[in-house]
Amino acid sequence: MYYTIKGIVLNSKVQGEQDKLVTIYSYEWGKFQAVVPSAKKIAAKLSSATELLTESEFMIFNNGFHSKIVGAKIIENNSKMKRDFKKNLYALYATEICDRFVPYNMENRDKYSLIIRLWQVLSDCSHQKRAFTAFVLRFLKISGYSFLDYIKNDGVLIDKNVVKSIKRLSNCSGNDIDTLEAIEDDKVWDYVESYLTKYISRPSLSVFLQKIETAEKTLVL
Repeated sequence: MYYTIKGIVLNSKVQGEQDKLVTIYSYEWGKFQAVVPSAKKIAAKLSSATELLTESEFMIFNNGFHSKIVGAKIIENNSKMKRDFKKNLYALYATEICDRFVPYNMENRDKYSLIIRLWQVLSDCSHQKRAFTAFVLRFLKISGYSFLDYIKNDGVLIDKNVVKSIKRLSNCSGNDIDTLEAIEDDKVWDYVESYLTKYISRPSLSVFLQKIETAEKTLVL
């Protein structure tokens, strides 16, 4: 049967000589895998619509066992975000977290909307790490791993000012990211990432981002 859904590609890999196997997080179905025929060919029609960090409307053929993408239309390619190297890395980090946390075939529209909103915020904000941290805090909460509950229930000792920053980030809207004051971004992220890696292994993108930020601070000095 044929279905039309909207979704984002969380990861992809080559399958055979010309095809791609993509993991899609969809608004309607949750996470699933599908083959993209001939996507590796030059000028393939489905190639751009099945890129990472792109939201597309997909036409899916499913025979009850396997899914195949037979058509696609780009909804938003996030070109502004993709042109900025660090914003692009944070967006990719978010998709990796999403891929590792969400189960297959379980729809959650709040999570889908949250990652789409992060991409929108990253496109225009100046505080990329802050926007990303706010995303992770909310994503963990709706996944059942609230960091604030962890601090409260496990008696974790964290500086009061850092806890205040975490609470503000947990409740802020994307429009407020650049106007929040007295946020200890680096300290907050160190705590949040340490908690995050209790459940997933540390992504390589995290290590790469840390090296970039260390280099940037060295240049400033």
